[in-house]
Amino acid sequence: MARYNTEQKRELIDFLTRNSSRSFTVEEICRGMEADPRYISPPGRSTVYRLIPKLLDEKKIRHFSSEEGRRQVYQIMGGMECAGHMHLKCTACGRLYHVSVPVSMALSSEIEQTENFKVSAGETVIFGTCSHCLKGDKK
Repeated sequence: MARYNTEQKRELIDFLTRNSSRSFTVEEICRGMEADPRYISPPGRSTVYRLIPKLLDEKKIRHFSSEEGRRQVYQIMGGMECAGHMHLKCTACGRLYHVSVPVSMALSSEIEQTENFKVSAGETVIFGTCSHCLKGDKK
């Protein structure tokens, strides 16, 4: 049984890694994995729901409220390289952008000095609209 869960977890991480710039609901993860021929036996919805809290605890994924605000969406973390910088999340297309470390540090410093508030840069996500969506570009 443990082997089965390990394989399902590996495939889930693989799917999210292959789609690292996107966030997904559990239903979207399941549909995406079922449609992808790489996954011969994709995990079912209950398995994905069971694995999500483990991946959150392990800091392998992060979660956001969807644009509608009533559903959670999940996205793979970039690993240790994400610890020192902020992220920008496009509310139109769902893409996650990395903010450079110097910009993240400057913004964190400014907030700390003016607001007397210590920012956790790696945990900070700023929501808005990316340049592609502002222009109406298809990605």
